[in-house]
Amino acid sequence: MSLRHRLRVLAICLALQVGVVSGVPMTPDQIRELMNQMNRPKLAHVLPAADDDSADPPASPSGE
Repeated sequence: MSLRHRLRVLAICLALQVGVVSGVPMTPDQIRELMNQMNRPKLAHVLPAADDDSADPPASPSGE
C-alpha cells in the first residue's frame, strides 16, 4: 500500500472515531457503504483542448 493510500485510510478512520466519541450514530451498513465508495475506481471526464479541431479526423498511428 502506498503512503498516500495509508494516510487516506487513516484520515477516514480518525473521522469515524471522532464521530463515535461525539455520539454521532452510524450503522455498520453505513460504514461498509462508505468503505466501498472509497474503493471504487474513479471516472475522469476529459474535456477536449480549446485548440483541438473536432472536424479533423484523428491522425493514423503510422503518422501518415
